[in-house]
Amino acid sequence: MIKPAMMRLPNLFRLFAMLVLLTVATGCAGPAPSPASLPNEGLLSAAGFKTIAADTPQRKRHLESLPPDQVTAVQLTGKHYYVFPDVTKSRLFVGTPKEYQAYLALRTRNGLPNPPPQDWGAAKLDRTLEAQDQKMANINTQDASIPSWAIWPPFGGLGWVP
Repeated sequence: MIKPAMMRLPNLFRLFAMLVLLTVATGCAGPAPSPASLPNEGLLSAAGFKTIAADTPQRKRHLESLPPDQVTAVQLTGKHYYVFPDVTKSRLFVGTPKEYQAYLALRTRNGLPNPPPQDWGAAKLDRTLEAQDQKMANINTQDASIPSWAIWPPFGGLGWVP
């Protein structure tokens, strides 16, 4: 006669094996971006991006609040810029659309995939307004210790010729 405790042992083993497999499968679900596909500081500099040192505690906090490992479009005083935070070296890369296009061309020339385009047009107006509403709601609840872009020097004064 088989004891009930001995019957439970194979079931527990099966349950444990399923949990291990599920954990492994979940961890492997999405491909992580390869280091080569991430923005490269050398390419940003070669494309003409300028750097601004995050030399104050406010700038460092703001730098850390930006999306990591990606070039982000920002609009300041009606002008478009692209920024990339280099938190490890405490600096911000800043470029205009001209430098950003040069950066994309350098990535293509080096066989690297380009990020999806950032559209400034009306096609994404609804999504932008919805995202803006959410951002405004988040800003209203955001910690006041994270400063705005006002802590950085004007990007227009970085030496670009119109």
